[in-house]
Amino acid sequence: MNRYRKNDKAVSPVIATILMVAITVVLAGVLVVYLQSLPQGSQGAENPVGLSPSKNTDGNWLISVNSGGGQNLGDVTLSITNATSGASVLSVKLNAIAVADGTYNDNNGDQKINSGASLLLLNPGAHTVAAGMTVKLLKGDSSIGTIKELPN
Repeated sequence: MNRYRKNDKAVSPVIATILMVAITVVLAGVLVVYLQSLPQGSQGAENPVGLSPSKNTDGNWLISVNSGGGQNLGDVTLSITNATSGASVLSVKLNAIAVADGTYNDNNGDQKINSGASLLLLNPGAHTVAAGMTVKLLKGDSSIGTIKELPN
């Protein structure tokens, strides 16, 4: 009379193994597609520049390049801003920096930013650069080197 038989068996082990492998392959494929759609970082900043500031006895700032680089001087803009007010103090391409503002010492003459190069900012120059200001090297809109605050 009981038309329905009670079956305590689950899926066979072979079918279970095939299902687990199939689910794993599908999940791995979805993960790969998702990760490829993520942005690859900021464009143009593929080799960030390490900078370190120091002040000489004349009151001038010496910004040394410690690492990274490889960007052409004509592609990089030196931007100095007053951190308190946000006002721009200086914004100039490195290959066109005015003598009144300072000089870029290209250590090997290849017209690129390289480790060992330095930037001398005259103070007082045409623009006053002081402690607490932010110094950035920009390639396009991307920052490739930053000193958040010049030390005292």
